[in-house]
Amino acid sequence: MSKKLMSITVKGKNHTWAFNFYANPEHVEEWRNDGLEIDIIHNTVPMWIADAGLVSQWCWLQDLFNFKFMDWFRK
Repeated sequence: MSKKLMSITVKGKNHTWAFNFYANPEHVEEWRNDGLEIDIIHNTVPMWIADAGLVSQWCWLQDLFNFKFMDWFRK
């Protein structure tokens, strides 16, 4: 299986941090069961797109570009 973009959240004494990384999604449940806060990132949106109110259109184009529609055929 291909690697996916993910985020891990780390809570420090004074701040909460999030770090993005690529990993195999097969391990996500094991990490979550061990207490890690892991999220799979499906889309990334530049702030200027969000400010313009074009988030849904951006995500649609990003999904099309990344061939996410092919996930429907793989199930």
